[in-house]
Amino acid sequence: MGRNALRSLAVSTALVAGVGLVGVSGASALTPDLERSGVQSSQVSTINSANDGPYKTATVNGLRVRTGPGTNRMILGLIYRGQRVRAIASARDRRGQRWDKVRLVKASRGGLPRGFTGWVTEMYLY
Repeated sequence: MGRNALRSLAVSTALVAGVGLVGVSGASALTPDLERSGVQSSQVSTINSANDGPYKTATVNGLRVRTGPGTNRMILGLIYRGQRVRAIASARDRRGQRWDKVRLVKASRGGLPRGFTGWVTEMYLY
């Protein structure tokens, strides 16, 4: 069984078992295979700061938090307009769209816990 299949199985099992999206954070600790989404690991820039990167705010409701940069990556949960996050890293997908790896400052209404990390399209952050 491949890594993506195992990751999908872990997330599905967590959701079916009633663990909810909090349980997904453990499953998402598996490092996503960025090369499969067209992103080379050398293209991911990590923000070097004692407190991560700048604060950013979601500008739309239902912004999808994904396992990696790209719309072909699995959705882990949602954040909503006004949700504050901290940028950790950024990358561009094969279409050239910029994605930010973010850490949630507070728990989201979409079920993601405070401190959760995932990738969101930079287009809907300011």
